Parts: sequence; structure tokens; C-alpha cells
Amino acid sequence: MTTTILQVRNVGWRAARVPVLERVSFEVSPGEFVAVMGRNGAGKSTLLDIVAGLRAPAEGAVVLAGRPLDELTAIDRARMLAHLPQNVRADLSMRAEALVLMGRYAHADRWFESDEDHRIGEEAMQRCDCLEFRNRTLATLSGGERQRVFLAACLAQRTPLLLLDEPATFLDVDQQLQCFSVLRAEADRGTACVAVTHDVNLALTFCTRLIVLADRGVARDVAAGSALEDPAWLRSFSSRLMVEQGGTRPWVRYQ
Repeated sequence: MTTTILQVRNVGWRAARVPVLERVSFEVSPGEFVAVMGRNGAGKSTLLDIVAGLRAPAEGAVVLAGRPLDELTAIDRARMLAHLPQNVRADLSMRAEALVLMGRYAHADRWFESDEDHRIGEEAMQRCDCLEFRNRTLATLSGGERQRVFLAACLAQRTPLLLLDEPATFLDVDQQLQCFSVLRAEADRGTACVAVTHDVNLALTFCTRLIVLADRGVARDVAAGSALEDPAWLRSFSSRLMVEQGGTRPWVRYQ
């Protein structure tokens, strides 16, 4: 039995002839909550799209639970991974609950959702603090409210791997904390979570591991708990970031 759910092996990708990613390799195990970080244009969203099967790598391969991604059917992929992209295009006339239940399609064995599907969808909406929106159309929701519904759809999919591209987009501070708390709890259940984020302190607080992309590759791959022992990697983001040692644990501030 494989001990990893995801293997990224020497993956490369180009936009026209311009290299965006080169020789990117890492593995993710069940129960890890991995933050993928880096400046704009570092290839974070591209990397998640490749892992999700939405883009084919120019070189290298992606392996899910020991099986090459390009050998999996769409249904197999949907049962293995859920993907929340940076921008979601959805039918705004759709009810929030109907969108969440779309996460159950990969598991359906008939035309209509089962009682179990509805139970799982309701639980996911409760966890994402959006159950009160279940009968509202997406058009009536704010950007942050919609984002919580999209995350609930991913949780309802019940996959061993979650890919999330800036899941805290549009969320207020309290909901950002709620979002990352939910994802950490999901990882504690054994799900592998890989999330793109620009918030260093959220990543250090909730994630178990940081992967920093720079210069078309992996510049840093370190456990979150020891990441600030050598904070030189912060320069990959900005020269204005500094480590503050006060309180019970160090954190990153800006100047």
C-alpha cells in the first residue's frame, strides 16, 4: 500500500515557450495540510491545475494513490480529489444547496440524490457556516458567502485529496480563520489538503507544511513548525517581512 496520496514528479509547464514550472517534485501524505506559497506568477495555480488534471504537464508526471493521473477516468479523479479553483464560474440562478450536492455526483448510482447525499451535503454546509443559505440562489450571495458554499461542495465530495486555490478569497477575517480551521480539522481526519495562500501567518498557524515556489521550482519545502527557525525564505515574498519573537510563538509582521 502506498504511503502517499500525491506524488508530483519532475513536473514542468510552459506558457507558449516561456517556462513557468521546471522539475517540480514533492509528495503529500494523508493527514498533511500543505500550503503552496509564492509571489504572483510563481506557478501556484498552474501547479494545482496540473494536479487536478485540468492541464497536462509539459514534462514529468502526477501520481494519485500509486496510479498515474493521466490513466484515471474523470469519475476516478472526482472520487480521488476535489478542486476549488481561484475563480469559479457557476450558474448564479442555482440554489446553494443544489451546488453543494453537485459534489456528490461522483458517488451517485442513480439520477437523484439519496438521503445520505443530503445528509453529507448538510453537514458540509454546517461546517462551512453556510447552511442558512441553502435555499438562496448564488446571485443573492456575497462573494464571501459564495466562497463558503463552494468550499462546502468540495467537502461534500468526500475525497482523500483536497486542492484549494486561495480558499480564503473574499472572506472576512473571522471566516478566514473558520476556513483554515475547517481544513485543519479535515486534515486531522486523514484528508490530504493542499492550499494556495498568500497569508504567511495563516499558513504557519494552521498548516503542517509549507512549499514555496520561486524561480520556476520548489525553493523551500519545510515543516510549518520549524519554518521560522531560518526565515530567509521570507525574502521570496518581500524584503519588508520580519519575524516577531514576542508572545507564545514567533509570527511574521511587515514594516
